[in-house]
This record gives sequence, structure tokens and C-alpha cells, in this order.
Amino acid sequence: MDIGSLLIILFWLTWNEKMTYAAQKVAALLNFNSAFLQKNAIQWFVLSMVIVLSSCGSSRIYQGKELAIAYLNNSNVLHDYKEQKVTSHQVRISYQLNNSTKVSGMGVPITERLIATADHVVQNLAVGQQVNVQIGALGKLSKPLTAQLVMRLPDKDVAYIKLSQPGLPESSVPNWCDSQQLGDKVIMTMLSSSASLTVASGTISGISDRPRMTERFNKKAAKNGTAPNGMLDEPVNFVLLHRNMQGGFSGGAMYDVKHGCVTGISSMIASFNDLAQPQRYESVQEALSRKYWSENSKVLAFGIPAKTVLELAKHNDLIKGL
Repeated sequence: MDIGSLLIILFWLTWNEKMTYAAQKVAALLNFNSAFLQKNAIQWFVLSMVIVLSSCGSSRIYQGKELAIAYLNNSNVLHDYKEQKVTSHQVRISYQLNNSTKVSGMGVPITERLIATADHVVQNLAVGQQVNVQIGALGKLSKPLTAQLVMRLPDKDVAYIKLSQPGLPESSVPNWCDSQQLGDKVIMTMLSSSASLTVASGTISGISDRPRMTERFNKKAAKNGTAPNGMLDEPVNFVLLHRNMQGGFSGGAMYDVKHGCVTGISSMIASFNDLAQPQRYESVQEALSRKYWSENSKVLAFGIPAKTVLELAKHNDLIKGL
């Protein structure tokens, strides 16, 4: 068997199975024949490097069976006390347009002054304009605090606002996760203007480049911010939802229940049928089929990872010491 055939087999195996399984198969094919190894030392080195490199990359997707099991376990576990905790680590952002239309969304404190949110929450504003910020808890909202929009990054769907002076309690600043943990349960909450609480939850199902969406979805989403397909292909974490989301969650925390930290900020919700490249998410489709979801249900939530949010703030000198 020549080296080209082996490479083809390897790529097929690593695409469809875990790396350990692929390595076992390749070893079986070669039978660890010493004469082959001596004669083809360079080719074997190249083959080994392919094995290593094919296990790396920014995309990590849970296998369908694993995702279905994690999803089932997470959806059956109640974490009501965490709902209050994540709510206390968020703020409600609101402002009024010239036509008296009120716009609102959520934000997550990075410090007692600096808050991160989704750019499409503040798409109607220019840097320097003001918004109202309210600290929230179930049944209660603080008096509005004045904050200024200090940076917009539409191609990443991230924006930052800053209070004129420290006004958030230290307890409102959450821990931000160092990395995303596949299979963990996340909780997302939203506070209305009357302080009523809406909760969504899901399972972190993968970390990948921002997905390409169908043109129909892209055109509709563009009305509420930058078109998703026009955004930079930076990593996002995507969540298979247990409880659905709707407008108003944007910019809020995706709170990792197990590790007690914010794993990202909410950016977009979609159905499986909204994905222009659904073949990249076969594990999600498998998990959906196991749970008898409809593929046109809004069951996928995409978030900007904590690492991206913090690195952008540091890179743009919005905060020192990150």
C-alpha cells in the first residue's frame, strides 16, 4: 500500500471518528512493519505529522451521541438558584430613539465601570452616545445609571459601554471562563423593563468559526445589525437549547453552571435549517433527531467566547491588566 492511499484512509478516519480510533486503524493497516518503516521513514514522519495536525484547529464539535447524552442530563437538572446568580452578573441596557422607540438588551460587567454587550444591541448609536444601565434582580431594577458607548465592533458583534464613574457593585462582576467546556450546561436570563425574568438554558455543543447562514436568514438578520455572513470568521461557541430564547437576551451572559463563570455573551439564535453548511454540524443534527426536535425550531444559540471579549477589551486599551 502506498503512502497516498494511507493518507486518504487517515483523513477519512479522522473526519468520522476520534483520533485514537484513527491511530489504531492506521497502525493495524501498517502492522508496524519495521521494513516498511525503515524504507519509508520520511513518508512515515509526514504521516505522523498529519495525524497530529488533523487533531488540532479552532473547531471542536461534540460527537452526536455524547451531545445527546449531555443534552439529556443537562435539561433534566434544575438550577434555579443559578438563575438568580447569573441575573446578578448582568445589567439591562436601554435607550430611546428619536421616534420614541425604546431599544433594550443585556450586558455583562468586565469591571465596575466597563460592560460588554452585543454590537447589534447598540446598532442605532454612534460611539460617544449615552445609554441607560440598570442593575437587575428578579422583581427589581435599580435606578438608571448613565453610561457611554466607547467602542463598536460590528464585524465581531461586540461593543463596550462605560459608566462615567464606578457605579456597579463588585459582586456584579462575574468570573469569566478561561475556556469553553463542551457538554456543560449554560443558563441565560433576560430582565424586562418591569423586572420580570425570562430564562433560557442549553448545552455547549461546539466551538467553531462563525457559521455561514442561508441568504434568507442573513437578509432578515441584517435588519437588526451587521449581516452574519459579513462578520469575521472568528470562533464562536454554539449552544443546543433546552429552553428557547427570543429577542432581548442579546449581549447577556452565557453562564457555565458547572464552573460558575461566564463562557460568552449571546449573539444570535437560529434553527438547524438556517445553517448554510449543515454538514459541518452533523453531531447537532444527530442530537436533535434523538430528542425529536424539529430542524426548523430555534434551537441553536451562538455566543462570543469570553476569551474574545476580554482580549478585544485589552487590545483596545479599554482596561488595564487583563
